[in-house]
Amino acid sequence: MSERLIVFDIEVLNQDPASICAIGIVELIDLKIVSKYYSLIKPKNLSFDPYRYKVHKIKPHSLYQMKNFSEVWKEISHYFEESIVVSHDIQGDMMNLRAALKQYHIPYPHLYMSCTNVLAHLLYPHLQKYNVTDLAKMIGFDFQAHHALEDAKASAYLLMEMVKCGKVETLKELHEHYHLEFGEMKKNYYRNIISAEMAPQLLEMVHRSDAALYHQSICFTGKLSMPKELLEEKAKQVSALPTHQVSTQTNYLVIGEKGYHQVRFGKENKKVKKALKLMKQGQDLKIINEKEYIKLLDMKK
Repeated sequence: MSERLIVFDIEVLNQDPASICAIGIVELIDLKIVSKYYSLIKPKNLSFDPYRYKVHKIKPHSLYQMKNFSEVWKEISHYFEESIVVSHDIQGDMMNLRAALKQYHIPYPHLYMSCTNVLAHLLYPHLQKYNVTDLAKMIGFDFQAHHALEDAKASAYLLMEMVKCGKVETLKELHEHYHLEFGEMKKNYYRNIISAEMAPQLLEMVHRSDAALYHQSICFTGKLSMPKELLEEKAKQVSALPTHQVSTQTNYLVIGEKGYHQVRFGKENKKVKKALKLMKQGQDLKIINEKEYIKLLDMKK
């Protein structure tokens, strides 16, 4: 069965996450390019951001006659529905895409997510830099950086090279080789792929794929009954990924038993507030107490 991959890149006009002003898409079937798409986009927020302009050189006045995101989405939605989508910063790009979808009241498509940055950390663990420009130079691909279609093409060629380097035939096989789960998005649901910073942990851990917390990202807060370092070590023993901050990769926020109710339902704990915000956005994240976490350590899928 053919494997269809959608490699994309976006540019945003300013600090508004929904201000997507350009998108480039490269469609691969069995690791061969079969189609490309590029469009400028007129965001609702057209404020000028000098920092962003230095990156992509797109000015607000050049977008006045362009289609808005809703109009462009009608042209590109088929790329994203029931697809595996890939970018070099999938966490950031999907954050912007989700913001634009929300702004226009468009339901999430059902898709799976991979990231060339995460994969590069797994295949080339000793590199100093992992930006798409340096990685493209490494594989001998010359391109115009910070143009959405050019960046998408560079990521596509990088992806093809990494599959070849991994001595497999498909992206799915590459994920299986490195025990890397795809992210997933669907209506009212979002589960991110792990971050590039967390990827090296996959190379070091013993993989207990039958554990209930296998590859789950876990953060701790509140007054814990045992040292946090010990709880984190227990997480690693069941192939979970302890983190220090709540993020779009977090699956569980564990609150200590002491003062649990005040931490969970009060208004002071920053980690709880961020977790609740992400849960409201559809992220697959659960807030549990320390006892529940201890029970999960012994549970299997």
